[in-house]
Amino acid sequence: MGLAVKDILLLDYFSGKPLHSRMPEYLESTYGLHADERIRQLMDEGWIRQSVPKETLSLLPDKALSDFLLRYGLDGTGDHSTLVKRVVGQIAEKDYAHTVPKVYVLEAKGRAAVGHHMAYILNARENYGLAEGDIGDAQKNLQSKGLSYNAGDVLKLAFQQKINIYILAGEWSKLRNLYYLMANFYIRRNEEKDALSHLFLVFLIDMSGMGNKNTVIPYENLFPTQKGMILLIDEIRHRLNMTADDVKSAFLVTLARMAPRLPFSYFSPQVMGVQLLERLRGIPFNEAKYITDKNTPDSSAGAYKYVPWGRSEGNKESVVPSFTQPKVMAPPVLRMPAFTMPEPFISSEEREKLRRQEEKRPKEICKEDMVTTQKESKVTMFHKWKKWIK
Repeated sequence: MGLAVKDILLLDYFSGKPLHSRMPEYLESTYGLHADERIRQLMDEGWIRQSVPKETLSLLPDKALSDFLLRYGLDGTGDHSTLVKRVVGQIAEKDYAHTVPKVYVLEAKGRAAVGHHMAYILNARENYGLAEGDIGDAQKNLQSKGLSYNAGDVLKLAFQQKINIYILAGEWSKLRNLYYLMANFYIRRNEEKDALSHLFLVFLIDMSGMGNKNTVIPYENLFPTQKGMILLIDEIRHRLNMTADDVKSAFLVTLARMAPRLPFSYFSPQVMGVQLLERLRGIPFNEAKYITDKNTPDSSAGAYKYVPWGRSEGNKESVVPSFTQPKVMAPPVLRMPAFTMPEPFISSEEREKLRRQEEKRPKEICKEDMVTTQKESKVTMFHKWKKWIK
């Protein structure tokens, strides 16, 4: 009975890892839920097993192997393979079993399952983002032709099928990202010419201004290819011993052979070739310099949508913002607080003098003044006290 694809991916993931390894949560979307429980079930079914001490003895460093041999009175000199052979040949396995790590090891049928589904495994290892159905359809198409193929051929066909879907749907930003993934795919396979061609296609879509759903972004919002990608192009072309003229020629040939037919592009291939050479020389893209060379999008065109206010977000269509006359409100009324005359300023010396005079003042006068104080203001009382003191 065959295994599900996710179980085969689990076998590849845990192969060679220590027994205490656990599946990280961020990989659950790729390898599925409850991976730790499923790997134990696969062990019970005989797809994968625990290693024996002899298989992992070579994982120990030379110093540990040498010290172990000296402890048993044996020669501790030699290279790594010599030390391993000496331990295996002259020391009983039970004496060093507790010192070596324990890891997962694929059984024969587990190795066969992994080897037969290597396209799925490479997709998971390198995070190419292809769905299981994409790889399965590509594999069936190759089988129907009766030709021999490998995992790389399956992935190439799956990539191409996805390219066709994105072109038909007008998903140009997604296509751009897919071209970049394919460039990484070819770099890992040491096929640098193909990697360079797909990086050229990334540059084409970036400078065209095309986005998803056949939208064209405004010229002032044009986002040139990132510097890191330009440096990658420059590194590959130096490996291939390509001059500046060779790069421009290869760029134009790639566009003629492989480029999709874009509904609109701000620049012609010749102008893009000049821009690419400037970027390779370290000159950043200058919008003002090429404003006379750019094409002007037509807002009434049917093949694409020109969005002067920016990209559309998700499934929401970009809409020209409507400006409405603001509601005229009556001016606010400024309300000032009622003015209260502050108390007259009295210095501390004057206050102390008044206090002493008040203590010496006759009680009858104080009583009369207290009645007057209730009727008069503080200012009048103050002047009255000063008059009395004099």
